[in-house]
This record gives sequence, structure tokens and C-alpha cells, in this order.
Amino acid sequence: MKRGTLFTIAGGLLCGLLVAGALKWRGDPNALWHIVSQQCVPDQQQQHKPDPCLAVDLDRGYALLKDRNGPLHDLLIPVDKVTGIEDPALGRQLLPHYFTQAWKHRAALSDGLKKPIPDAFVSVAINSRFGRSQNQLHVHIACLRPEVFVALSQQGKALDEQWQVLPRPLMGHTYSARTLSATDAEVLDPMALLHDYVEAQGSSMSHYSLLMTPRADGSFVLLSTHLALTELNLGSAGELQDYRCDLMTQL
Repeated sequence: MKRGTLFTIAGGLLCGLLVAGALKWRGDPNALWHIVSQQCVPDQQQQHKPDPCLAVDLDRGYALLKDRNGPLHDLLIPVDKVTGIEDPALGRQLLPHYFTQAWKHRAALSDGLKKPIPDAFVSVAINSRFGRSQNQLHVHIACLRPEVFVALSQQGKALDEQWQVLPRPLMGHTYSARTLSATDAEVLDPMALLHDYVEAQGSSMSHYSLLMTPRADGSFVLLSTHLALTELNLGSAGELQDYRCDLMTQL
């Protein structure tokens, strides 16, 4: 057997163990759902205070929560039970556009800071079934890692509205990307766009993750990676985010 084949098999086995370990040791997978459904929503309904959430919007169907993992890291979470990116209702656009709502709440990241975080630094992301710790859909709102910000500035110029594989990996993983105009972002759900792409690949949404970040012209870049055994990739676009926002030190 060739050495390359052995490495591929070994890498696949290792990633399989990582997947199994991640699913087994991720803690209580319903913790977020319990916080939202048993604390934030009742407190909003009974006392008009969404504690411990930052906000609860029952009309639009979401809660905003400051994540304890990192000082500059918020989560947008549905107030209804939605398991994750693989929920079929997302692909059929039967649910609110959670990605769009998350982006609209980016300003909350800057609360308490001396100066606001520039929009160009901010991203919203959702991880695959295998790259997440919770079984309630949640969109991460956080800055990009500085090295990712630079890489996108260099690689993003050639992108258009068709999905294409980036010529160079991000964080050691293969990513596909496309653009989304500011106008389309108001009416199209990025997760539905990803669903169409994944379906065309004959794959499963449960394997995929998605990140959205703005470009200088006001449009957006959508980035997606997926579960890949040979890359030791659990499908977590959240790896591109920085919960401390080190980009702010460059201002």
C-alpha cells in the first residue's frame, strides 16, 4: 500500500475519532435551549426583561445572548425549537432569516467599548452538526481572525455570485465562497442559498457550515466548509472568528 494512501486512511480514522469524541464530550447539548426557553422568554413575557439574554424578540422569533466563551461574542438563537443548520424548514425558507437578523444585531458586540467595532471586522457564522456543541440553532456574531481578514482581502476580489473553491485554504481547511449583494441580502436567506448549493453537490446540510462577512463595496462574502475526514475538518466556519477581536488593536 502506498504511503499516501496510508496517511489518508490514518487521517480519516483520526478524524472519525475526533467526530465521535466531539459528539460525546460536548457537554449538555440542550443548554442553550434551556436558557432561552426556560429563562429568557419567560422573563421577557412576565417581567419585560429578557435576562440572562440581551434581548428577546418574540415577533421575529429570536433571542440575543452574550456567549460566555470570549468577551466579544454574541449568539442569535431562535425562540422556537430549531435543531441546527440541517433543519429542513431552513432550506424551504419556512423560518425567519436568522443570518440576516444576526447581522442586524452586530452593534451589540460594541456595547461597553470605547469605540465601535467596524462592520468590516464582523462576521456571523453557523457550524455543522459535527462542528457544534449545541442542538439548538445558534448564529455566532464575532470578529474575523486577523489572518482570515487579510486572506479574504486578497482572495475575495475574484469572487462572484457563483460558488467557487478558494484557491488557498483558510485555517488549513478548504472553503467555498460566493458574493451576495446588499440588496439580495435583505430578501434572500444565506442558509437557503447554501442549501441549494449543497443539494446540487448531492451532499447533506448537516455536514456544512456557513459564515457571512461584508466587503468594502457593501456586498457580502459567504464562506462554507464541510466535514472532511482527510482535512481533519469538522465543518466549523466559526474557526474563522476571533472572540477577542484582535483586529481592533490595529486601529
